[in-house]
Amino acid sequence: MSESEPTGEYVVECFWPGVDEAAVRALDLRAAGAAAELTRGGTPVRYLGSILMREDEVVLCLFDGAPAGVRTAAEQAEIPFERVLEATRSPRPTADTA
Repeated sequence: MSESEPTGEYVVECFWPGVDEAAVRALDLRAAGAAAELTRGGTPVRYLGSILMREDEVVLCLFDGAPAGVRTAAEQAEIPFERVLEATRSPRPTADTA
């Protein structure tokens, strides 16, 4: 990974007709394995999980890393993705901030 390549959180967006929870669980295992393998090889990528939107047949997979590493992890995990998008999450509210 290049020192100048930005890192952050990215969503890998998948339109996946017929997707179900079992397919997403299998995808999660493949994505976590691909990210771990890339990290061991010197490209830090972390898989943070997925969200299934059943009605729309869309799966959003969240990764942490550089865009090229995230794309490589998604490809190695055989995620049927449309695009990789930079993402920002807000912190979860706590009792002090709610």
